[in-house]
Amino acid sequence: MPDLARERALDAYLVMLNMLLRVPIHRFRELVFRAAAVNHLGADATLERAIRLTTKGGVTVGAGTIVNRDTTLDGRGVLTIGASVNISPEVTILTADHDPQSPRFAYRVRPTVIGDRAWISTRALLLPGTTIGEGAIVAAGAVVHGEVAPWTIVAGNPAAVIGHRSPQAQAALNAPYRRFWH
Repeated sequence: MPDLARERALDAYLVMLNMLLRVPIHRFRELVFRAAAVNHLGADATLERAIRLTTKGGVTVGAGTIVNRDTTLDGRGVLTIGASVNISPEVTILTADHDPQSPRFAYRVRPTVIGDRAWISTRALLLPGTTIGEGAIVAAGAVVHGEVAPWTIVAGNPAAVIGHRSPQAQAALNAPYRRFWH
């Protein structure tokens, strides 16, 4: 299959996947995420409606994690999300970009990792190659590049440490509330 035809087929596939991830039936979204999108979803993880995927495969979501609505999960460079993580609405997590120093604007991928028990707040942006340590909090609207140490709280653009969190915090998330049409 020529490259252009392959690209168009992948684009159509992603449009279909992302439409299916809007269906208001949680078990159906789990099936689409695991089987059709070829991603890993841990036990008791919750995928709210309208999450967006940028590619087939490359995303791992740990047990008991909650991924809220309108979150973008970029698996092009491998995205690993730990257990009992809370990802608030409208978060964007990227694993690929372009090299600004490249004469040809070269495409590059770098893994992004979120440790267990982290909390990524509304409209935060995690750039490619970011590592969020265990239990860390990324405040609403923060832009993160690089490493966030475990049990720290970061905010701003660029994100900077504004506080620390107790290692006893968020030992577990509440069981998700899942109505049938949710």
